[in-house]
Amino acid sequence: MASSIDTYLRSLSYSFYLKKDSAEITRINTSKDNLLANLDKELGTLIKRRFVFGSYDRDTILPRSIDSKSDIDIMVVFNHTQYERTPETYRTWLKNFGDKYYKDRYGSEVIRSFPTVTIRLGNIHYDLVPAKEETQIWSSTLYIPGAYDWQITDPNDVKTKLTEANTRYNQLVRPVVRLMKAWNCNNGYPFDSYKLELFITRLNYFNDNVQSGFFYAVGQLSTEWSDPQTKKDKVTSLKYNIGKVKECLDKYETNEAKRWLHRVLPYG
Repeated sequence: MASSIDTYLRSLSYSFYLKKDSAEITRINTSKDNLLANLDKELGTLIKRRFVFGSYDRDTILPRSIDSKSDIDIMVVFNHTQYERTPETYRTWLKNFGDKYYKDRYGSEVIRSFPTVTIRLGNIHYDLVPAKEETQIWSSTLYIPGAYDWQITDPNDVKTKLTEANTRYNQLVRPVVRLMKAWNCNNGYPFDSYKLELFITRLNYFNDNVQSGFFYAVGQLSTEWSDPQTKKDKVTSLKYNIGKVKECLDKYETNEAKRWLHRVLPYG
């Protein structure tokens, strides 16, 4: 039986966890609460509800020391009346709000991207996503800006799938997600973070631990023929290095296995 670095990988994954009592979380929450209060103050009854979603809500956000592109996603659901307003109208309202409260203040920046308005407060980025909601008798449907008009979205879809998978597979899915996202960040973001997280969540980790689950996820990672060669090369490199990790473990060379591991993963 080969040697194991399961405990080491679990610990490494935990070092990529943005802990609830960390100074970074405190700064994020302070800025978030202030932003939401200003949003309510400025747009008031125009807003039906607003809520945080994305990796921050799923508890898979990485510290900015690991992921320089980590951000906080906030969905702003407007009171969409019978007088149809376009997605661009709502994005304009959010951009005007950002400019009024944050533009050029304390190094802040307000950027209009698609489909969001991003407010950069120091090194914390908040993506405001405009939305409308159509309510039926038993359910409701959320829409966000699409390529041409509105498109349906379910901001809690991945969170639900992740929570179910993490419970089903003995709490190993979130650690594997953090390890894979850390590799992605450490290698120039070859994959969209959201799509990578969804891909990892959908895998079958029956009888796995963090080590075997991580190795399995790496083995399942693939690219499309149309992807840039640099992306293909990074996936090839990842699989090669993890193959070397396995070879070292088969020979009980644990320290050497860790050295190969950190060719693709940052230190915690």
